[in-house]
Amino acid sequence: MSQGHPQPNDIAPALAEALLLAARLLRGGLLLLVPLYLLSGLHILPPQEQAVVLLFGRAESAGAERVWGPGVHWTLPRPFAEVIRLETGRVKTIDSGASDAALPPVETGDEWKRLLLTGDANLLRARWAMRYTIDDAAAHAFGFANPAVMISNEFRRAVLHATAAFTADRALRTDVDGLRAAIEDAARARFAAIRGGIRVERVEAVALAPPPSVAASFDEVIRSEQERSTRISEAREYAARRANEALGEAASRLSQAASWRDRLVAGTQADAAYFERILPHYLRRPDVVGAVLLQDGIRRALDKVSEKYVIRRGAEGRQELRLWLGPEPKRPGAHADVP
Repeated sequence: MSQGHPQPNDIAPALAEALLLAARLLRGGLLLLVPLYLLSGLHILPPQEQAVVLLFGRAESAGAERVWGPGVHWTLPRPFAEVIRLETGRVKTIDSGASDAALPPVETGDEWKRLLLTGDANLLRARWAMRYTIDDAAAHAFGFANPAVMISNEFRRAVLHATAAFTADRALRTDVDGLRAAIEDAARARFAAIRGGIRVERVEAVALAPPPSVAASFDEVIRSEQERSTRISEAREYAARRANEALGEAASRLSQAASWRDRLVAGTQADAAYFERILPHYLRRPDVVGAVLLQDGIRRALDKVSEKYVIRRGAEGRQELRLWLGPEPKRPGAHADVP
C-alpha cells in the first residue's frame, strides 16, 4: 500500500478510544435518565380529583381497589403502572338529548326520535339535564367500557320510564315538578342498582312542549285554563268583598237595633215609673189627672209639627179658617211680627 494511507494498526487504537468514550457517554446519559424516569411516576392531584392506579394492568393493591385522593403520590412509571385521573369534585351535566334547546320543528320521519310517550298515550317533546358527581372512582372507571355513554343511556332510560307514568297534562302543566322528581328518583335508583359510581345531584327541565302538530290545541287548553283560573279568582274576590260588606251591614243593623232596644226599654221603664208615681193621685182625682195627661199628650203632639193653627168657635156657631199658604222667609235680625 502507498505510504500516504493510514495503516490498520493505526486505526484500531482510535476506534477503541471512540467506542470507549461513547460507552461512557451512554452510561452517563442512562444514569441521568433513570432519576428523570422515576420522577415521571410522581403525581399531584388537586382537591377536586381522584385517581385509579393500574399496576401491571390491574387496579389492585393488597386485594382492594387502589384509589388515590387529593395530594402528592408516586407509583412506578409507564409501562409498569398507569394513573387514570377522574374529576370527582366537579359537578358535571349531561343532557337527555330528547330534543334540542329551542324545540324547533323536526324533519319529517325523524319526529318519533325526539318524542316521549306519556301514560295516557300522548306524545310530548322534552329536554332534561342531570347534574352529577363521581362518588366511586374505581367503579366509574372500570365498571363500564364507556362511562359517558352509559350515563347518557341510563339517564334517557330514566326519563322514558318516568314520563310513561304521567299524563300529558300533568307532565306539561299541572305537575312538572312531580315529573322532575320522578325522573330524579328513577335515575338515582338505576345508577345505584348498576353501581355506576356516580351520585345524582339534581335533574332540571330545560324545555317541555307538545308536538308541533298539536301545539295550537295545547295552547288553547292553557288559555282556557288561565281564563278559568282568572274567573274563579274574580268570583272569590267578589264573594269575599260582598261577604265583608254584608257582615259590616249586619253589624251596623244589630248595633242600631240594640240601641233602639235600649232606648225603648229605658223609655218604657221611665213611663212605668211615672205612672206608678201618679197612680195614687189618679185614684183620688181621676178627672184632674186625666185632664193633665190629655194636655201633656196634646203638647207632645204639637211639639212634633212646625205650624200650628188654633180654631175658635164663633159666637153664632160659625167657624172661619184662614191659612197663609206662602209665608215669606224671615230676614236675619228682623222681628217676627215685622214684614
